[in-house]
Amino acid sequence: MSFTSPKSVQEYLESIPKFQSRGSSAANFDLSRFRNFCDAIGNPQEGFDTIHVGGTNGKGSTCNILASVLQEAGYKVGVYTSPHIISFNERFRINDSMIPDDELLRFFNTNVDAIEAYKLTYFEISTAIAFWWFAHSEVDIACIEVGLGGRLDATNIIDPEVSVITSISLDHTDILGDSIVEITQEKAGIIKAGCPVVIGDLPAEAKNEIVKIAEQKECPLYTIDNLESEYVKPGQYRVTVDSRIIDISSNLTAPIQAKNIAIVWQICSVIPNKYTIAEEDFISGLRRVNTGPGRFELLIGGEQWYFDGGHNLEAVKALKESVRTVGEIDSATLVLSLMKDKIREEVMAEFLEFKNIYYYPLNLERAATFDDIKQWLPKANPFPASDEDRKKIMQDDFDSELVIFSGSFYFYETVRDWVLTFA
Repeated sequence: MSFTSPKSVQEYLESIPKFQSRGSSAANFDLSRFRNFCDAIGNPQEGFDTIHVGGTNGKGSTCNILASVLQEAGYKVGVYTSPHIISFNERFRINDSMIPDDELLRFFNTNVDAIEAYKLTYFEISTAIAFWWFAHSEVDIACIEVGLGGRLDATNIIDPEVSVITSISLDHTDILGDSIVEITQEKAGIIKAGCPVVIGDLPAEAKNEIVKIAEQKECPLYTIDNLESEYVKPGQYRVTVDSRIIDISSNLTAPIQAKNIAIVWQICSVIPNKYTIAEEDFISGLRRVNTGPGRFELLIGGEQWYFDGGHNLEAVKALKESVRTVGEIDSATLVLSLMKDKIREEVMAEFLEFKNIYYYPLNLERAATFDDIKQWLPKANPFPASDEDRKKIMQDDFDSELVIFSGSFYFYETVRDWVLTFA
C-alpha cells in the first residue's frame, strides 16, 4: 500500500476504529505490541527528552504552556496532544508548527507494513507519528500528553525527565475504575522509578495514593501547595513564590489556567539542570502561549458565544467559573452535546443552573441521544437539526445573549461550522 496524498492518509485513518466514535471497544490496552512496533522502527521515542503529562483535566493546556516556556528558553520543543479539534495534524507540533502533510505521507509510506503487521490502533498510530517526527526533527525535548489513564496508555513507553499529574476526578470510569483511588492508580502508572513527579491540586485520597507510589519508586514528589497562583482577570494572572509576586499577562483567559500555570512553574523548577529556564522565559512564554481552540473560546466577534469542552465534574465546575467572568450562569443559554459514557448524575446536576438548555446529538456511536439526557435535564429542548431552524434560533434568540456551547470536544467542529454559516 502506498500513500500519495493527504486524502489517502485521512481515508486510511478513518478506516481504523476510533475511541471518539466507538469508545473502549476501539482501544487495545496492551503495551507489548506497541513496544515491539517502536522497536521495529528504531525506537524513535529514545531520541529526545520528554515531559510526560497525565491527569483528568488540564493536561493539554499544561503541555502547551510548558512548551511555550521551553521554546522561549531557546529549546526546540515538540508537543503531542489529543484529540485534535479540526485537523489530525494538530496533534503534532514543533515550536508552534504543525506536522506538514508531506511528513505524514513519509511516515505512512515508510511504516505502513509494520503498522498493519502489529495491528496498531488509531491512537497508537498517532503516538508513533509523534515519536517518529520528533526524533527525525531532532527536538531537544517534547511535552507528551497521556491519551487515557496512564499505566496502559501508548505514550507510557517513554522514560521522561519529569512525570506530571495535573488533576484527578471521576472520568472514563468504565475503563479506569469507579473510585478516585482506582483512577489514581491507573494515572500514576506514568510514574517511573527515580523520576521527579509534579502534581496539581488533587483530592486528598488521590494525593495520598500518589505519595505512597512515589515513595515506593523512590521518586522526589513536588506539589503546588506552597505556590499562590491566582486569576486576576481575563489575560491576567499572578504567581507568588516565596512572598515574591510575579504578574503575568497572557492569552489565557480562564480562571482554571491559574492552576496549570502553577504546575508549569513547578515543572520548570525541578527539570534537570541541562535545561536552563529563566523567570523571564516563564513570563514571556505565558505571554505568547495559545492553548488551542475549544477552551472557553470566544467564537465570534460581536456576540457572547463561547465554546468550552467541559464534560466531567471538574471540567464543568471550571467552565462555570469561566462563565462567571463574563456574565451570570442563570441568565445564560447552554447548548450541550455529550458522549453517552460521560453522563453522570453529579455532572448533569451542574448544568441545571443555566437558564435555557438545548441538546444536540452528534452522529457518533458513543454520542448520547436527547432521550439519554432528558431524564437528567428535564428543561432541555432539542437543538434544531435543520439549517434553517437552527439559523433562526441563532439569529433571533441567541443574538446578544450569553450562549455557552459545551460538552464533548468532538462538538467543536460542528459548532464552528454553525458559527461560520451564521457569520
